[in-house]
Amino acid sequence: MRPRKALAALGTVALAGLLLAGCNGDAGSDAGYTESMPMDAAVSAEMPMTDETGAKLGQPSPPAVTDRSVIRTAYLTMRVEEVNEALGEVRSLVRARNGIIAAESLASGVPGGFASITAQVPADDLQAFLDDVTALGEVDSLDITAQDVTTQVIDLDARIAVLEGSIDRMTDLLAEAQRIEDIIAIESELSLRQADLDSLTSQRKYLAEQVSMSTVTISLSPITQVADVDSPGFLSGLQTGWSAFVALIGFAITALGFLIPFVVVAGLILIPVTVLLVRRSHRTRKVQAWDASGEPSEAPADDVSPPSSLSSPS
Repeated sequence: MRPRKALAALGTVALAGLLLAGCNGDAGSDAGYTESMPMDAAVSAEMPMTDETGAKLGQPSPPAVTDRSVIRTAYLTMRVEEVNEALGEVRSLVRARNGIIAAESLASGVPGGFASITAQVPADDLQAFLDDVTALGEVDSLDITAQDVTTQVIDLDARIAVLEGSIDRMTDLLAEAQRIEDIIAIESELSLRQADLDSLTSQRKYLAEQVSMSTVTISLSPITQVADVDSPGFLSGLQTGWSAFVALIGFAITALGFLIPFVVVAGLILIPVTVLLVRRSHRTRKVQAWDASGEPSEAPADDVSPPSSLSSPS
């Protein structure tokens, strides 16, 4: 029995020695990480492994968003009795819904005027606001669009959570750093992560504002009165034809009266000139005939005299 007891005691001592050696080895490895391990490697070791979506592997994901995030936009075109008055009422309705006016324009040069206003109202009050505005006049068109951004919101929330956790651990690591180069490396990584976090936070805030406030663009134009037109008939056609005939006669008389002075003046000038030219042409022909035949023509003696070179007969 004694040899067995001795072997058991020896085994117990050996096991205790192995346990002590293992503890010393773990302590040595921790010391090596904190003292001799380069800070760049420590920073890399600090960063958790992530999947393609940016979520930490091996850690629980952020809670899923149960409510849908939807951005709604409305476009309303309507006609009103008085554009300026309707524009003032739309402003009052926007203020009553705790909304804001993003843009406004008024064109008074066109007949009756034209106005356009872009406002943002709470998404929960969008339908009630549209009901109040459409009661001001006649609606020509109303378009409402919806854009679901739930996936973008979930992705941004997950990435923000990862970056916030990483910045907290980097801050703790910076407090433990002792070497200047380690401090510089950690601060550089912190700056990059903080810039990414600020960008994602701004995007998340913008989406939240777009979801909570709906944009409405309203165009206002005056109501135009259309005159009643009777259907054409025989009597109306006869009346129209007679009116056209009378107008044509009046135009012809007016044109004749306009042309008479010009005709009279032209006659006073052209008639004497024409007579003179005709007589001169006639005389020229008679002279040419006398020269060709050597005998007097039938022209009167006072008009044509015989040439002086011819002698009288003996």
